[in-house]
Amino acid sequence: MLIKKSLSLVFLASVAFGGNVENVEFLADQVEKNGEIIDANGNVLLYSQTYLATANKAKYDQANEIVELFGNVNMLKGQSETSRSNYAKINLKTNEVELDSSFAMDKSKELWIQSDESCSSDEKYDVKNSIVSSCNVQDPDWHIKFSSGELNKQSKFLHLYNPVFYVGDVPMFYLPYFGFSTDKTRRSGLLKPQIGYSGNEGLIYIQPVYVAVDEWWDLEFDPQIRTNRGLGGYSTFRFADSPYSNGLIRAGFFEEKTSYQEKEELKNKRHHGFEIEYDRDRLVKHLISDDLSEGLYLRYISLNDIDYLNLRGKGEEDYDSLVQSKLNYFLSSSENYLGVYGKYYIDTAKLSDPYKNKDTVQELPTIQYHSFLDTFIVPNLTYSFDSKYHNYTRQVGATASQYEFNVPVGVNFNVLNDFANLSITENLYATHIDYNDNKYVSGNHLLDDDTNDYINHYHNIALETDLAKAYEDFYHTMNIKLDYIKPGYSSGMIDKKLLKYYMLPNGANLQNISDSLFEDNFLAELSDEYTTENGAANFTQYFYDDEGRKFLRHSIKQGYNFDDKEFNNLQNRLNLYLGNFTFANKVEYSHIYDRFAKIQTGVGYSNSLISSNIYHTYQEQVKDIRKYDKESYLTSSLSFKLPKNYKLLGAFDYDVEREYTKMWRLGLNYQRKCWNYTFIYQEDIEPKNTSAGLQSKKSQGFFLYFSFYPLGNVGYNFSIEQDNNGANQ
Repeated sequence: MLIKKSLSLVFLASVAFGGNVENVEFLADQVEKNGEIIDANGNVLLYSQTYLATANKAKYDQANEIVELFGNVNMLKGQSETSRSNYAKINLKTNEVELDSSFAMDKSKELWIQSDESCSSDEKYDVKNSIVSSCNVQDPDWHIKFSSGELNKQSKFLHLYNPVFYVGDVPMFYLPYFGFSTDKTRRSGLLKPQIGYSGNEGLIYIQPVYVAVDEWWDLEFDPQIRTNRGLGGYSTFRFADSPYSNGLIRAGFFEEKTSYQEKEELKNKRHHGFEIEYDRDRLVKHLISDDLSEGLYLRYISLNDIDYLNLRGKGEEDYDSLVQSKLNYFLSSSENYLGVYGKYYIDTAKLSDPYKNKDTVQELPTIQYHSFLDTFIVPNLTYSFDSKYHNYTRQVGATASQYEFNVPVGVNFNVLNDFANLSITENLYATHIDYNDNKYVSGNHLLDDDTNDYINHYHNIALETDLAKAYEDFYHTMNIKLDYIKPGYSSGMIDKKLLKYYMLPNGANLQNISDSLFEDNFLAELSDEYTTENGAANFTQYFYDDEGRKFLRHSIKQGYNFDDKEFNNLQNRLNLYLGNFTFANKVEYSHIYDRFAKIQTGVGYSNSLISSNIYHTYQEQVKDIRKYDKESYLTSSLSFKLPKNYKLLGAFDYDVEREYTKMWRLGLNYQRKCWNYTFIYQEDIEPKNTSAGLQSKKSQGFFLYFSFYPLGNVGYNFSIEQDNNGANQ
């Protein structure tokens, strides 16, 4: 019998090699050939380049190249498709497979389908009376029953007809049709909608539509409706125009209902804007040298008010009223650096004023050249050079062009038997300022100021050492640095009284000028640290255990101003890492006012079950010897793993100084491989910039978020807002 089976096996292989199909081989307890039909019975094993199958019986029609498998059929196709059925029919010409009472799984997609009937080809997979899920086969957490379905293997999209969605054994809802992609790569289609409800704005629905035709670009449309407020839409075009660059172009609008605009006292009925972002790390350097570093970043935004940003619906950001566009470009070698920067501001709080944004100072451009630290004449004689040009401009008000130069020249050498390094540096700083339309008041006269020149020379002496020592149970490193700055030659000054006033176009008198718009001094200048005689001591140390894990970091800095004969603020920082515990403390103490300027203390704990932390921050801004602006607040968070894949989530922010809860959050998360959900209730009070000005509102609401793999995500939130008087919105 064994010889008969072996001869039959070799014969079948030879027949298969003679045709234009893949090789098919059988192994069975009994194999018989009747004309073009080959029957195999008992422990049938079939294998080829594509298939590996086992069954109780098999029949092979050599003329039509069709294989039929009967009873307890188990089949593996390729590396990821597996199935089990009572009957299977394989057409080797077309590569079609028909199955009865089958269970199939695609391991690459982690998805299984149980069907009464199914048919698979290279293009698609059709099923009838089926169940699909990605959870455990035995008692799945969720599954979908449907009358018929089709999986397109090329587009990797699954179409389901008459699906009923189940959680456990409980039917949740029915749809006449439902489709979703099983592909993890980007593709065109509908993205996860944003659905919410606000007592003020009504039902909120944002439905992103995604278009991805080519690899180098995609397009997203985000139409939205807020039933009590209005409707609008945003569109974003993203692109990668080279292997080393990417960017986006975005535009949008929102049309307010007249009733909502009047109720909220909004300045504009229509909010609109336009944005460009571009990032590139290779522009011209390849034309000069590949050893250069290069970078370009552009962010441009134009809008008519801040609500253009608030209504985008992306995240929970609170935007400042000052919107910034910027351009940064640099080209650098190991020796030289060239940078060009630009900043353009739209102060949305001024857009309804007579001059709108025309009196806002813009930095267009700033140009910097820097020569990195290098040696000359002798190895320990060093120098560097830095220069900047600033163009401060605006349509209404004073403007200025500023030139800055900074040249440090120093010498450094090892001392104390090479345990320390001593550096002595001579620093020269100079700036020249050309003004336009700059006015200032002197007595009863309004005068022009055309230029300012300022030169400052100072000496800097620094002594620094890095020490390390290994002990039996730990390793210790420390850095000690002493700095001393002594002012030298100084000439000229930057008068901060300048740039205060400007002549109004209507030729207003002196009194009106002094009451007109004020502009803070925006010129670059040296800080007090370099214009007064002062010294500072810095000490930093680290401790590591015998396995190389850091368990303590400590630093302290103290400065002293010899001119004022006063100590600067003492700064101390301590971090402890003890197993699962972390402890952090930062302290800043003012010797002048004999008070703590800032104290921040926090403790955290984390292990496989729990992760939590709590921080307290206290800080003061001194107005005068008797008046302080104080801030004191607590922030905390908690994540606690519960049995059966649940996790408790929480957070709490409390303003100690004003005695109110800024935010608190409590939620539950359930996490499984095939699905998860998060339910959160939150209350918070947040200031928010709108086109009606700065508003403070309290919101209360819950957020529910589901994710079914690989179907996608569903989120819902409901909130009730109150104004600062407590009235429901």
